Amino acid sequence: MSSVAPAPQATLADPPSGWHAQLDLAFARDGDRTRLVHNRHHGPLRLLKALAGEGDACHAVIVHPPGGLVGGDRLDLSIDVGAGAHVLCTTPGAQKWYRSLGPAAVAASRIVVGPGGVLEWLPQPAIVFDRARVDQSVSFELGEGARMIGWECMVLGRAAMAERFLHGSLRQRFALHRQGRLAWTERLGAQAGDRLFSSSLGWAGRTVAATVWAVGIAPADADGLLDAWRTTLAAVNGVLSGATQPEPGLLVARLLADDSEAAMDAAQALWRLARPVVAGMDAAAPRIWAT
Repeated sequence: MSSVAPAPQATLADPPSGWHAQLDLAFARDGDRTRLVHNRHHGPLRLLKALAGEGDACHAVIVHPPGGLVGGDRLDLSIDVGAGAHVLCTTPGAQKWYRSLGPAAVAASRIVVGPGGVLEWLPQPAIVFDRARVDQSVSFELGEGARMIGWECMVLGRAAMAERFLHGSLRQRFALHRQGRLAWTERLGAQAGDRLFSSSLGWAGRTVAATVWAVGIAPADADGLLDAWRTTLAAVNGVLSGATQPEPGLLVARLLADDSEAAMDAAQALWRLARPVVAGMDAAAPRIWAT
């Protein structure tokens, strides 16, 4: 006589299977314009729009329809900006990292910019909920003569709900390569409550951290832009900040705040200063930011 054992009951501790989403994009120079030439996706990660921007730029708006990541989810983004092409990449809203009862949520982005290409990497902030387990990596590979302006902003907890990031973990990796050489890298790995978040060498007790960078600047312009960044940041209230030039042609600014809007306003001010120098055109906010 045979019997069938009852199926095990799921518990709150059981990790979810998670969604795996992937988006691969490629852009190429076509005369005096940049055009989308490849768009392939799997799962809930999509190119919402590829819009003709000012000058030769193409504005790529990337959306993650669920709006957030839970434990076990994985997003893989790959972008190829061809030689001489110009792409401004942004998102319509904040990415949310929800709480996890088991595994981390993973987001990995790899962007390649061909010789003479221009990339503007301008995503909206990422919000980390209490009990989230974040694993994020971003890698840029710039070819000869490629230029770039970018930012990343992360918000710990939800201030409007008086929620702080008291439990969970945060793992981040950032790498910027220039012509196959590692020019700048950062790594962060900490549990919620780690002294990194309270130390003056880390987040200094703030809940918002943003990094802004510009790369591929001509030596004759770099010092002037750095001075302009520092002057602008010195006039910003409510944001701890600093700017430096780690190597010739690469500027980096770090912003710490308790208000994501203040941090992003400061980041956009730096972008507006850098765009004429890096991309050769005045800054015009992407239309998606106004919707």
